Amino acid sequence: MAVSELGVRANGAHAAAPRRGAHGLRRIATRILAEPLAHFVIIGLILFIAGRIYQVQTNTYRIVVTPRHVAQLANDYALQFGTPPSAQTLEALVKRDVDDEMLLRQGLALKLDQDDEIIRRRVVQKMQFLTQDMNPPAEPTEAELRAYFNAHVARYVTQPRATFTHIYFSADRAGDAAAEARAAAVLRALPNGATRAPDRGDPFPDLYDFSAFEPEQVQRLFGQTPFAAAVFSGPTGRWIGPVRSGYGWHLLYIDGRQPPARPALADVRDRVRTDDLQDAQEAANQQAFGRLARRFSVVREDEGAAP
Repeated sequence: MAVSELGVRANGAHAAAPRRGAHGLRRIATRILAEPLAHFVIIGLILFIAGRIYQVQTNTYRIVVTPRHVAQLANDYALQFGTPPSAQTLEALVKRDVDDEMLLRQGLALKLDQDDEIIRRRVVQKMQFLTQDMNPPAEPTEAELRAYFNAHVARYVTQPRATFTHIYFSADRAGDAAAEARAAAVLRALPNGATRAPDRGDPFPDLYDFSAFEPEQVQRLFGQTPFAAAVFSGPTGRWIGPVRSGYGWHLLYIDGRQPPARPALADVRDRVRTDDLQDAQEAANQQAFGRLARRFSVVREDEGAAP
């Protein structure tokens, strides 16, 4: 046999192989399509896809205005303006509500709600509203209040308080060093027994005399300065200074201080009850969120990644 004839036969064999494979696939497809069950599956799949498309279309573009929703619009109007809406006003409210619903649905269809921090925050707030404070705690008994008070007594200890007066020396007039020197000179010249002498210094933009002030109140006015610290650490019954504040220099006279004190439960009972109920509600809210969180799995792909 010639070489050319062998090549023709080989090429014919290779060309026939795909034809036989395609013919076999057609025979298998024909056999499957001849089965009644295959017809049922194909028709069911087509109906399912068509139903889903119809459902999405009708859900998105079909707006039903119910009497209940119209009544809610009227009620919201009455709560805001104090009178029910007229028929014309109500019709305008319904039209505006339908227009807003159209814009909302089209925006959702375009997925404009995704990656929007404002929408995310609002949804989180609504979920918090739905999940929190659902089960208010029971009213605590007297024994429970006492136990709570004893466990959290540090919350109710009164702050130290000081009653004091001062003489002010401004650093703006002749400089900081000069103001300190003036204060030291006035301190040496104060007569014995003087417990108040604001006129020996400069005008102060606030009070000269303070009664039963707590540390936070003093710091709010004078800052966290040597003056504020001296009010609660310096000796009482005599003038001390000069001490610095955010305003300038001062001479300080501390008339007296009240140390921290633990109150009786009867004196702070209302506060204890409120705190107890709030803590119990917070614990209930945390349990409710825990039940919700157990439905989710969290995958941290960022952990272990290079910074």
